[in-house]
Amino acid sequence: MANNSTAEFQPRITLLYCRQSLAPEVKPVQGSRTGQGFSVRLVLLPCSSKVQLPHLMRLLEQGSDGLQIAACPEKACQHLVGSTRAEKRLNRGRELLEQVGMGAERLGLERGAGLTLEDLMQMAGRRADAARALGPNPMKGV
Repeated sequence: MANNSTAEFQPRITLLYCRQSLAPEVKPVQGSRTGQGFSVRLVLLPCSSKVQLPHLMRLLEQGSDGLQIAACPEKACQHLVGSTRAEKRLNRGRELLEQVGMGAERLGLERGAGLTLEDLMQMAGRRADAARALGPNPMKGV
């Protein structure tokens, strides 16, 4: 049931992205951006394997309504299995969020190569849509 407050809800998304997932000509960017109906904080990672479960939970505690990881393709990881590790950690986080009733869809991972800033914004938008369906993050300010 979507009420007015849910319809007006503009999710805050944190998008963590692997440098290897970007197109070679794309300059890495960090910081906040505004999308259509959401805001996103872009964070460059040397490798998606650097993502740890406590970090994901801390980002939710600090106010993100959803988290998106843009990982390199499985066979193109400079650390061989970094993106696979990130995916396993993210899936564990999804399990935990589901267990406490916050919704697994607050966390997501997509693999990509040759990504542009527009591609990253589209990923953030998809995660924002998922978070919007769940409503504001109940951990904000806890």
